[in-house]
Amino acid sequence: MEKSILIFKGHPSKFPTQVNQKIEFDNIETYMEIPFEFYLDMPEEEKAFVQGFNYYIDGNLKDARRELAKSASKVPEGKYMLALVNYLLGKTTEAKLLLTGFSSDWQRFIQTWRVPVLVVPFKNGIDALYISLDEKGLNALQYLLEGKAPEEVAFILGL
Repeated sequence: MEKSILIFKGHPSKFPTQVNQKIEFDNIETYMEIPFEFYLDMPEEEKAFVQGFNYYIDGNLKDARRELAKSASKVPEGKYMLALVNYLLGKTTEAKLLLTGFSSDWQRFIQTWRVPVLVVPFKNGIDALYISLDEKGLNALQYLLEGKAPEEVAFILGL
């Protein structure tokens, strides 16, 4: 299993940053389905966010990155997802820039409670670092972007 983003359906407080056993997962049931009539009236950056999010679910990181970039300046969720996708693509400098001054105290969360959780497997192949939308998660992500191993990040944060 490579690093990936698990989409958790529920409130972010139900999935804190943690170390746990590595699990295989499929995000197929987390598509954002927006009624067409409502979609037409959405601001362009919201449409781009939904499209980028769904491209990620399809495994199309290149197009996900392109669409999420269109939403990043106005939609905090788009900025965060873009940073995670950049990290998955190895573009750590871009991810760092996006997360500069970023905080987890959003007014809302991703459409219908879809929470992106970055999953970074340990070298032992059994455990993984699950990085959520909490303060520890943002700190963990910064450490990963500095090049620290997930095991080292877990130790530093007392996970």
